Amino acid sequence: MKTEIEQMSPSEPVQDVKAAETNIEVKQEPPQHPSLASSLMRGDRVLWGIYFLLIVISIVEMFSASSTLTYKAASTSDPTFRHIRHILFGLVVMIVSQNMGRKAFPGWGFLIYILGMILVILLPVLGTDMKGAHRDILGIQPVELIKIGTVLLVAMLITQPDIWYQRLGAFFRHNTPLKRYLLLLFTIALPCIFMAPQNLSSAIIIGLASFFLMFLGEVPWRYLWRTLTIVAIVGALGIAALYGLHAYTESCHEQGVKPINLGLVNRAYTWENRLFGNENKPLWEQDVDGDNSQVIHAHMALANSYPFGRFIGNSKLRDYLPEAYSDYIYAIIFEELGWEGATFVLFLYAFLLWRCYIIARKSRNFYHRLIMVGLPLIILIQALIHIGVCTGAMFVTGQPLPLISRGGSSIIFTSLSFGLMFAMSRIIENEGAGEEETPAADNTILNNSQTNEITS
Repeated sequence: MKTEIEQMSPSEPVQDVKAAETNIEVKQEPPQHPSLASSLMRGDRVLWGIYFLLIVISIVEMFSASSTLTYKAASTSDPTFRHIRHILFGLVVMIVSQNMGRKAFPGWGFLIYILGMILVILLPVLGTDMKGAHRDILGIQPVELIKIGTVLLVAMLITQPDIWYQRLGAFFRHNTPLKRYLLLLFTIALPCIFMAPQNLSSAIIIGLASFFLMFLGEVPWRYLWRTLTIVAIVGALGIAALYGLHAYTESCHEQGVKPINLGLVNRAYTWENRLFGNENKPLWEQDVDGDNSQVIHAHMALANSYPFGRFIGNSKLRDYLPEAYSDYIYAIIFEELGWEGATFVLFLYAFLLWRCYIIARKSRNFYHRLIMVGLPLIILIQALIHIGVCTGAMFVTGQPLPLISRGGSSIIFTSLSFGLMFAMSRIIENEGAGEEETPAADNTILNNSQTNEITS
C-alpha cells in the first residue's frame, strides 16, 4: 500500500489518496425530486394556511346559510356543491397563476387592466340588470377583474414609470413629474368613474387601495394632498346632489308623481333611499319586511348570537335574512360562532395583509413590494366593508366576503389574487437566495435621485 501511494503524482488531490488507501468508491447521491404537494403549493406556506382556513369556513358557512337556496333547488346539497365547484375552479386558476415569473407581471397587469376596463365600459349595454344595477356580463363581474388590474398597473406606474411613459409618444416627450402624476391619477380615476354608477362601493375600494399604494410608493405629499382635495370636492358635490335628489323625491311622493328616469345614474335613487329613507325612525320602529329589512334582520342575527354563538347550523335568521349566503354571510357567522368566531375571521384577513407586508419587506424591488401589499389590501378593504355593512357601521352595499360568500366571479378572481401573491412571494424568496435577478432601481421614483427630481 505504501509503494502505491509513493508512485502517485503529488499534484493529485488528497481525497484521491485517501480513497486509494481505503479503497472506498465515491458515489454521487441521486437528485431529489420535489413532492407533488411542493410542486402544486409554491410560495409562502403561511399564506397557503390562511387560504385553506378561509376555504373551510366558506364551505361550512355556505352550507349553513344557503337554506333559502335549498328551498328553491329542492336539494340540501346542490347550492353547496355548486359553491365547491367554484372553489375548485378558483384553485386551478390559483395553481396556474402562482407559476408566473417576474418578467410576466408588467405585461399581464396591463392586459388585465385593459380587459377589465373594456368589460366595465360595456356593463351598461351588455350587463344583466340586478336590482337596478348592471354588474355582470354572462355571469362574469368585471369589477373583480379591474381591481387586480388597477393594483398591478398602479404599482408599475409608481415604481417603473419610464417603461410606459416612453411608449405614449409626444405627450411624454418632455417628461415632467406633473405629467407622471396626471397619468397615474387618470389610471385610477378611469375605472372609478365608469364603475361608480353601477357599483359605488367597488369604486371606493379601488380608490382607497390606490391611494395607499401612492402613499407607500412615496409619491410626494403635494400630489397626495391634491388627490385628497379632488376626492373631497367630488364627494361634497355628490352628497349635495343626493340632498337635492332627496328633496325632489319627497316632493314627487307628496304630489303622487313618479320621479324621472336618470338614465345611467338612475342608481342614485337607491343611494338616496339608503342614506335618507329611514332617517327619522330607529330600527325597532321600522317595518321588518320593509325596504330596510336586510339591516334589521342582520342586527337581529347579531343579537341572537349569545356570548359564544348558536353553533354551526343553528342559525335562526338565515331563513329570513335576504342574501344571507352572500352580502350578509358575516352576520350568519356572527350568529353561529359568536364574537370569538367572527373576530377570528376578521383576524385572518388582517393577518393576510400583515404576512404579505412581512414578505414584501424582504424584497429590494419596490415594484414587488407594492404588488405584495396591494393585492391583500384590496381583499382586506372589501372584507371590512362587508363586515361594516353586516354590523351597521356603514350604509348598505353589496360586497361579498372574499373567498367565503357565494359568488363565482368573486371566488375565482380572489383565487387569482392569491395565486399572484404566491408567485410574488416565491419571486421574493428566490431574490433573497440570489436565484432571482433583481432589476436595477434606476427607473423607479423611489430612489433618491428620482424622488429629488419629483419633489423639486
